[in-house]
Amino acid sequence: MLRNFTALLAALCIASCASTPETQQAENRLPEPSLEQIADNVWIHKSYHVVEPWGPILSQGMVIETDKGVILVDTAWTDEETESLLNLIAKETGELPIQAIVTHAHSDKMGGMDALHAHEIVTIAHQFSNEDAPARSLTPARTSIEMREKDNFIATAPDSSIVYEILYPGPGHTRDNIVVYYAPAKVLFGGCLIRPGDSDNLGNTADGDVGHWAQATRNVAEAFPDAEIVIPSHGPMGGRALLDHTIALAEKAAAAQ
Repeated sequence: MLRNFTALLAALCIASCASTPETQQAENRLPEPSLEQIADNVWIHKSYHVVEPWGPILSQGMVIETDKGVILVDTAWTDEETESLLNLIAKETGELPIQAIVTHAHSDKMGGMDALHAHEIVTIAHQFSNEDAPARSLTPARTSIEMREKDNFIATAPDSSIVYEILYPGPGHTRDNIVVYYAPAKVLFGGCLIRPGDSDNLGNTADGDVGHWAQATRNVAEAFPDAEIVIPSHGPMGGRALLDHTIALAEKAAAAQ
């Protein structure tokens, strides 16, 4: 009996030792930032952050390689993750971004601004994003764009070719949310305004305008009728059906207010 008890005690000790704080920390470690190529010269970047009470949350941005340089859309969640992302981009394309556009003033989009500025990368945001950033403990972009609802900002190369387009569709997820379109690949980055196909709600509406969200999404659909690939911030990319899906969710949410 004593032998059996001793063996059981040893087994319990081994089991408990197998779940040390270090082991638990390793099991809870978030995935590193990554790049996924989705079209010629276009990648989705992915990073994760724990947001209570939901746990690990995926956030996505976009990378575009053009003849004039690499363009980054949105940072990772933190400066450290953004530094890792920049290393990935340099390894993949051979160079760091020359310019970064952030799509609104939340940490999943602007949490790595200081990392960008450390590399002297030109940073661009809607005027409202730069106004709201300090109150949310975020570093503003160094360039502000003043845009009214349905205004387009078209970035052109020295030879007058279009590099990318920015649309301010009006408030939705936030008052400052913008979207980015890259015409050569027919890719639209919708950010947090556009909901993934498996979502049954609008997600975070704390800083949102639920009543205008559907119209903002209609403005996006109208501005970019040729878009074929639509990328949301927090889920798989899809086609134009994601725009219709978001409109339906927003109309339902507005009706329930």
